[in-house]
Amino acid sequence: MNGLILFEDEHLLVVNKPSGINTHKPDRFSPDGIHEWLTKRERRWRTLSILQRLDKDTSGVMVFGKTPQANQSLARQFEQHTVEKIYLLLSTARPTRTKFWAKSPNAVTEFEFVQPHGEYFLVQAKPETGKTHQIRRHAAENGFPVVGDREYGGMDAPRLMLHARRLGFSHPVTGERMVFEASVPHAFDEVDALVAAREFREPLFGESTNAFRLINGEADGFEDVIVDSYAGTLLIQWQTAASAEKQTELSGRLQREHESQAIYAQLATKQERTAPKLVCGSELKPGAFIRENDLTFLINFGEGLGSGIFLDQRENRRRFLGMPLTGKTVLNTFAYTCGFSVAAAKAGAVTTSVDLSKNYLEWGKNNFCANGLDPAGHEFIFGDVFEWLKRFAKREQLWDVVILDPPTFSTTKKGRVFQAARDYEELAALAMPMVAKGGWLLCSTNQRTLEAEAFEKSIRTAAQRCGRVMESLEFETLPFDFRVAPKERAYLKTFWARLA
Repeated sequence: MNGLILFEDEHLLVVNKPSGINTHKPDRFSPDGIHEWLTKRERRWRTLSILQRLDKDTSGVMVFGKTPQANQSLARQFEQHTVEKIYLLLSTARPTRTKFWAKSPNAVTEFEFVQPHGEYFLVQAKPETGKTHQIRRHAAENGFPVVGDREYGGMDAPRLMLHARRLGFSHPVTGERMVFEASVPHAFDEVDALVAAREFREPLFGESTNAFRLINGEADGFEDVIVDSYAGTLLIQWQTAASAEKQTELSGRLQREHESQAIYAQLATKQERTAPKLVCGSELKPGAFIRENDLTFLINFGEGLGSGIFLDQRENRRRFLGMPLTGKTVLNTFAYTCGFSVAAAKAGAVTTSVDLSKNYLEWGKNNFCANGLDPAGHEFIFGDVFEWLKRFAKREQLWDVVILDPPTFSTTKKGRVFQAARDYEELAALAMPMVAKGGWLLCSTNQRTLEAEAFEKSIRTAAQRCGRVMESLEFETLPFDFRVAPKERAYLKTFWARLA
């Protein structure tokens, strides 16, 4: 979280929110906002209160309250308009006046032209009120719409060029005047999609997590192209054959500008998925690894079609680390290289991992060793998950947590084709009898055509079939770096079901 946290004491948390993240999630099935993301990170942040809001695409400084005293004081200061709020924006048009006030019903904004800024114009805005889209509306109405603000007539850009530069208020306890500033984004100086994509992710990751999605296709301004960073080694996925031809410039820029040890590329279309091939740099050596939430995971681009870890499940793996799992048992089906098992074991659980690949299970054991965990204290089962679930049921075996993260499409040992959209209810019904009372069932899928509402219904129906009562059902989806393009919904859907 380097660069994200600007200040913290017993009463306040001040952050520099990146562009592209909501203040809070707008609905149940949307990705988290910065508020939810923070409250899940640290125990001391679990009671953070929202005192102000920034638009999803506006970056910059914002404050959260940590105590009732802070909440009351700051709420009063915002209501009385004694909080200093200064924004910077870029426009392709120069304001006709150096300094003026824009007004509309119940909204006043003071604008001041600062200076030319390359081919754009830098303008300062001080809202005297806090109405939705106030600065954006007033700028557009006065002839200088914000660059990147398609809703209000701004020029297309890789991000909204509106930044909450400064926030000033009185400390809720000491009364001391405090002023916080968020540095001007690099994207203001270089209005470029790759610059914006990198800058969006920089504050979110660091030494504890160094593997993330750098470019997520259209959402980052690169249609049909995905780039993942594994501790600096890049993997480019061309999602269409045409994109591989069109995006040679991107590949070249990544080679020139990204401090990477190597760049790999693969074709990953709906019809074909090739193995990653080295584009430049040195081949990954055996034992290469990444860090995720202070865990170590081995990666390898030379075995199979993937890297050995699904980065989009990072938040679900992180949740295991904070669960009270000492002495608990966890069944991880479709375990792949046992990422979930490692996280659960690190939290104190005894795990059972089931997969149809001996190679991946061995990889999983190596992941255990890489984290100082003895694989001999855990179980690794080679075989068909569906068959093993039936065996477990006959044995009346129970686990405190059961994980279901199947491939979207797969073929069972007996030749039956599993399709998540069609068969997940049956899979969940097979697994629920293995969940101990008060335990958890994690149901996850990346099937794009399976809507979250339909997925939830299938899980609830499975519970009814099994006679299980769900005490709670919590939804999780993609982490921030897997940005979602406008009008799209996140493909990853996960439900954490607590079963009575």
